[in-house]
Amino acid sequence: MDSTVHYVKQVRGSVFLSTQSTLLKSPFNTYRKYGLPPGPIGNPGLDAIKAAINPADGDWLFFITVAPGDTRFTSNITEFNQWKALYTKNRKAGAFN
Repeated sequence: MDSTVHYVKQVRGSVFLSTQSTLLKSPFNTYRKYGLPPGPIGNPGLDAIKAAINPADGDWLFFITVAPGDTRFTSNITEFNQWKALYTKNRKAGAFN
């Protein structure tokens, strides 16, 4: 999982990993170690806990972050695929760097 390697590297806010990063020797690196890490790598904030207890109404099946700060939710695969194309365009333009 990218999040476990980000934990090892103490990187926050990064979206992508290099191939070299997946080779790091650490019990938390789930690219090299099978199963769960030996301990927690983070905790949810209060807003996340409140959202989990009282989720917004909706029938969403898909979500995608098309740009930093712009995450979209839908139950429609066609709409999701359009947003996926926008994500790809934004990623190639460097929006996530």
